[in-house]
Amino acid sequence: MKKKLADYSVIILGTFILAFGVNFFLVPVKISTGGAGGVAMALYHLFHIPVWVTTLILNLILLVLGFRTMKKESLIKILVGILFLSLFLRLTEVFGAYGEDRLICAVFGGALAGLGVGLSVLKEGSTGGSDLAAMMLHRSIRHISLATFILMIDAGVILASGFIFGDVTIMFYSVLSLYISSKVTDFILVRGDFAKSIYIISEKSDEIAFCILSDLDRGVTGIYSKGCYSERKQMMLMCIVKSKEVPKILNKVKQVDSGAFVIVSEVREVRGDGFKEI
Repeated sequence: MKKKLADYSVIILGTFILAFGVNFFLVPVKISTGGAGGVAMALYHLFHIPVWVTTLILNLILLVLGFRTMKKESLIKILVGILFLSLFLRLTEVFGAYGEDRLICAVFGGALAGLGVGLSVLKEGSTGGSDLAAMMLHRSIRHISLATFILMIDAGVILASGFIFGDVTIMFYSVLSLYISSKVTDFILVRGDFAKSIYIISEKSDEIAFCILSDLDRGVTGIYSKGCYSERKQMMLMCIVKSKEVPKILNKVKQVDSGAFVIVSEVREVRGDGFKEI
């Protein structure tokens, strides 16, 4: 029960951050957020239809189209996100708007939009629009990240908005804001999962593996390898660790075999024992 309450609290917080970013930074300078929000913004400037009204209608239509593919719990979370986003879009109008510098609006508006969407999606919710459509696509095409799908959908809406307003400058700042938003969203979704993979080639691989297992309490995998030039067969060690643990590993390797060959590379996401749950 506490976990569900925490999840819904994060989703609601995300919708508030998104709504504030849109109303305070993006709407005044016609910078499109993409998705349903971008369409709503265009209609606001063309026909003076409130952003929250169009956003609510479009998101509910998307929800009806995709509800059969969603679990009950996810459906409720998405509905909560949609309703609270529209509510906060209406309420945050009282904060006024910045609108003095397009670059500042694009950067801060994009960052807040990405943070809001990221927090909502993190708890399997949605603020509707492009992230709702992206979630449905991501279920079918898993090898493309959620943030990439959002970027693709939003880019289409931004291009259309640019042509409608006939202003290339608006299109440029919208693309900049979208890029920042997608990067922030992606960072939120994989927060804490960044790690390092370490490959160790040494004549003393058994000693190094023992040190890593016993002293650092990290798992090690032995991979049988063969030098193509020397044709010498040996054991190569592979270990996945958190970034802050890399110096400890390197120090242990140096203590055992200062002549070891070590490769350290970035790992985008890790799930399993010692890291995030699968």
